[in-house]
This record gives sequence, structure tokens and C-alpha cells, in this order.
Amino acid sequence: MSVELARILRRSLLILAGVTIVTAWFSNTFYFPDEHYQILEFMGHRLGITPAAELPWEFEARIRPWLQPLLYYLIARPLMSLGLTDLFDIVFVLRLVTGLFSVTALAIFARAILDTFKDETEKRAFALYLPFFGFLPYLFVRTSSETLSAAFAAIAVALVLRGNAVRLLAMAGLMCGLAFEAHYQTAVMGLGIFAWLALVARIGTRGLAAFIGGGLIALVLGALANRWGYGAWVFPPWDYFQVNIVQGVAAKNFGSEPVFAYLYLMPAQIFFAITLVLMAAMAGMWLRGSRHVLTWASLPFVLLHVMVAHKEARFLFPLVILATAFPVLGFSPHLPRWRSAFTRIWGWRNSLAIKAVTAVSLLAMLYFALYPFGVRPHMPMAQYLYRHPPGLVYSVGEPFPSYPIYRPDGFRAEPLQSQIQLNAMINEAPVYLMSDRPVPPELPEGARATMLYSEFPLARFGLGAMGADYIEGYSAFARRHAWLKLLPLYWYTLYRVERSAAIRS
Repeated sequence: MSVELARILRRSLLILAGVTIVTAWFSNTFYFPDEHYQILEFMGHRLGITPAAELPWEFEARIRPWLQPLLYYLIARPLMSLGLTDLFDIVFVLRLVTGLFSVTALAIFARAILDTFKDETEKRAFALYLPFFGFLPYLFVRTSSETLSAAFAAIAVALVLRGNAVRLLAMAGLMCGLAFEAHYQTAVMGLGIFAWLALVARIGTRGLAAFIGGGLIALVLGALANRWGYGAWVFPPWDYFQVNIVQGVAAKNFGSEPVFAYLYLMPAQIFFAITLVLMAAMAGMWLRGSRHVLTWASLPFVLLHVMVAHKEARFLFPLVILATAFPVLGFSPHLPRWRSAFTRIWGWRNSLAIKAVTAVSLLAMLYFALYPFGVRPHMPMAQYLYRHPPGLVYSVGEPFPSYPIYRPDGFRAEPLQSQIQLNAMINEAPVYLMSDRPVPPELPEGARATMLYSEFPLARFGLGAMGADYIEGYSAFARRHAWLKLLPLYWYTLYRVERSAAIRS
């Protein structure tokens, strides 16, 4: 690697690392509930915080891996012993560690994949454009199984690209096994890499045995983690296969989609433009680079999810680090198939359209770095309640969700039955009232509401009505376009309702 190329790569990785650190600080949220309930709450259970009765049904069914909750426990327990007891601060550390580990995995993968590119222009483009994959920092700090498995899988690919030394292959097998123990579906990714080693790279028996041996070590570590978590010797991957594949529980409970669903599920988010580019690049890589290890790792993984009835965009997130190489491998003008057409396509990288795509990606990256966006999670309100315990809260509209590890002592939420009930209560004392809109609900005559906290950032400037209007518009759009399966949007707002001073006097 030339000095200039090394400088560009280092700068790109430092930019991503910096944005990842900022995102870890502000992103006290989750992309999907599994990230919280099946990772952090599992950890909370072993910390003695979350009762088993409040864990999701997967705990009782024993179908989720415990490797990631164990790793987080090994970070959280010492911090608590040192006096850091605020769970939000502890989870920030977990997000930060996860994010920096993901950046490290990207750095390892980037250095390995660069050595396989023949052309200096391709190497420079790959290194230069890394920060423009704006979704990376947000996904890197997610405490999800998809994020951890993506990092392990990227390191595994990097190791097999480094050569056929037995030590490297054993480490690659270990990384594939750890990816599996984090997220079971990545098993097909590991099998694809193994098949590439055997059929394309033609690694000898000793090297293949080393790869398998590394994977078996990971399975042993996973079995010990599951024994620690469930308190019994179990094999969750088999139970997961039986429940979600054979019995089809996920499809029955959460719906099924057609085989082509990922064509619209993947772009249905703010990073739609760069996602479409990556999807086209991935298809180009499969068609033009059939002997590349990334094709053997990614194609079986995607086909598996295409065949499974229940589909979600996040199921393909274990590919996010590998996807940074898709544009070069898919659009390269130096591959033999359709060279003239892809020479033209490769020239578009400096076009106005691609500059617009990268600009949108960068703006979205900065937005997600500074604002804890999420249409389902409500960690900002949970954090306020955790640090300012109100006791009993009455709710109007959608009830506030429960996050056991963040539930403050004495906190209870009950639905408000009527204005008559509220009118009677505020005659005795102020009442804490929570609405799922950033505007106060209708109040009894002579009552006033003081906003204590709102998840809608502009509510503190008296612009809560703007947020309420946005929710109405968003909800109407979601109803008209039900096929997008957009999640409901709420901005919870906490008020203290009391009699006005004039009425009391």
C-alpha cells in the first residue's frame, strides 16, 4: 500500500471513528426492539435487574444466544462495581465499545480487501468513499446481534484474504463461529466462506481442518455462554430452527412477504439512494465476480433470507461492512464481463447524481449522529423518567412502553379514564400526565399543564403543535402505504397538571 493510499484510508477511518463516537453518545435508542429486549434485558437479568417474567418469550423458549449478553455483562459488572450505577451511562459504554469494535473490523477488512484490487484508481476510490456510507456509524453503535455478527464476519473474510496460513484460517473459522453465536443466520455465510476455501482457493485438508477447528472453539464458547444464561445445557440454534423455520412462528406472528420483498424493504429508509447503488453493485458483483469470496459469503446469505417467509431489512445488516467493497467489485471496469458497459458506469462515480447521493448520505449520517432517531423506541423519555422519578403517571393515548432495566423505583403508569377522574385528582394534588403527542390533551376547566419533558425537540420552544401535525401526516401516509410496514410514530411528552393559582385561591 502506497503512503498516499494509507493516508487516505487512515483519514477515512478516523472520520468514521469520530462520527461513531458522537453517534454512540447521542444514540440512546434502538433500531428494533430485539436490540434492547433480547440483548440488554438479557444482560439485565443476569445483573439482577430484569425479572425473568419480564423477558421476551424467546427466553422461555431458549432460542436466543447468550454470547453477546455475556460480553456486555463482562463490561457492565466491573463498571457497576466501580460505582457507575446509572444504566444509561453503562449502555453508552456498551454502544461505544460496540461501535469502536465495528470500526476496527472495518479497518481490518479494508486493508485486506485493498490488497486484492489490481487498479490504483479502484483502491483510491474505495478508501476515499468509506465515510460516505452514512449508515455505518448508526448501525455500528447498535447493541444488536446483526451489528456484532457483521464485525466478526468482516474479520473472517479479511483473514482468508490474507493467505492460507493455518493460523489465519483457524482464526477465520473462529470469527465465523463467533458471528454464528451472535446471529444464527450467519451460519450460511460461514459455510459459503468454507466452500470458497475448498472449491476456489483449493486450501488443503490441514487448512480446512484448522478453519473447522476454529469454528468448533466458538461453538464451545457459545455453549458455555448459553449454559450461563439459561442455567442449563441447551442448544438454542436447533430450537431456533424448529420454532422459526419449521413451525414458522415468526411468519405467523409478524407476517410474511413475497420473495422480492427486499427490493422494496431495503430502500424504504432515509439512506435509500446509496442503498439502491449498493444493491445494484451487489448484483453486479455476483454476476461478474462469481469466484470472489464476497460472492460466496453474501449470495447464500441473501438467498436464505429471500426464501424465508418473514422478511425485515435488518436481517441483511450483517453484510454492512462487506458492502463497502461492493461498488468496486460490482462496477469495476477491469473485470472481463461487459467491460465496455461498466467502464461507462465506473465513470459515473464523479457525476452530479452520485455527488447528490453522497450528499444525502452525509446529511443523514450527521442527523442520526446528533438525534436519537427511532419511530418505536422511547429512550429519551425513559432516561428522563429514570433520572427524575415521578412515581405514578397517567397516560393519554398509546401507553408508554416498559423497559425493565430503566424502570425507576416506584414508577407506575396507568391509563387516564376520563376528564372527570383528572378533575377530581387535581383537586387533591398535581398529577403527572403523559401524552403520546407533543401537545397537552384537553384539560378540565381551571387546570393548567406544565411541560416537564418532550421527546419532540422543538416542543421546548413552544412548537409542539408542529410535531403533532407531523405525526398526523406520517400516520396518514403509513395507512395509505401499508405495504411499507412503517412503524407508528409517537413523541411522548410529560406534563404536570394542577389547578391554576387563581382557581385555588
